[in-house]
Amino acid sequence: MQLAQKISVSLDATVLGFIDRYAAEHAAKGRSAVVVKALQLLQRSEQESQLSEAYAQSAEQDRQMAADFDITLSDGLKPATPNLKATNATW
Repeated sequence: MQLAQKISVSLDATVLGFIDRYAAEHAAKGRSAVVVKALQLLQRSEQESQLSEAYAQSAEQDRQMAADFDITLSDGLKPATPNLKATNATW
């Protein structure tokens, strides 16, 4: 576990009041715990946005790969079982 480092942050009274109320209502160990939690949530949100963007960027390539795979399913080969059909459920 890394040792925490002390920093100085300037906050307006409204934000500081929220931190104090949140800490009291949620039995936080103090202001630092509230700030750490808030920053972790912000970090998670940022990571989710980046992941969503990465998925969106790869979506077209994924669709093309799926289309190419579908072509191989109908390449003229007959299944060993006459009534066997490839479906998404079988994969």
